Amino acid sequence: MTCKRFATRYGVSMRSYRLAYTLLAMVMTGIWMSWLRHLPDAPLYAWPEGWRWLARLVQFVGLYVLWRTFVSFDVAAFLGLRAGGEDAFHERGMYRYMRHPMYSGVMLILLARPEQSVNGLAFTLVVGLYFVIGARLEERRMLLEHPAYAGYRRRVPAFIPRLSLRH
Repeated sequence: MTCKRFATRYGVSMRSYRLAYTLLAMVMTGIWMSWLRHLPDAPLYAWPEGWRWLARLVQFVGLYVLWRTFVSFDVAAFLGLRAGGEDAFHERGMYRYMRHPMYSGVMLILLARPEQSVNGLAFTLVVGLYFVIGARLEERRMLLEHPAYAGYRRRVPAFIPRLSLRH
């Protein structure tokens, strides 16, 4: 039984469930990141000073992807702060170019760090694995709840948009 089904069975509203899920995820991520910062670490690499602007540019692109993703839907409903359409399927904004733009934006930011440590790389790899597994589970659910998602899935890549000169 999934957590969502468990919550529904015991009368928890989807809004309350989403808010609790978001808060728990934030707390657990904070604990994990705090623990990770206290582990012994070693530098892995550092971009040469003259090339750091390129890393920052890639990180800016990641922030832009995140921003464009969040403006395409109701963030308050997503976080559980307001009742809203549960997991609505749409192809607006960044979702026209990739199915998981939030994950892609975060990965651009993490992968383009101009200085990387062993623990930082381990964190990035674990987050990336979490995103791949999470995307598969999310897509399985979307296919069950939204039949049109199958066509969207065939047309639109998951994480890396297709580059095309035609519109």
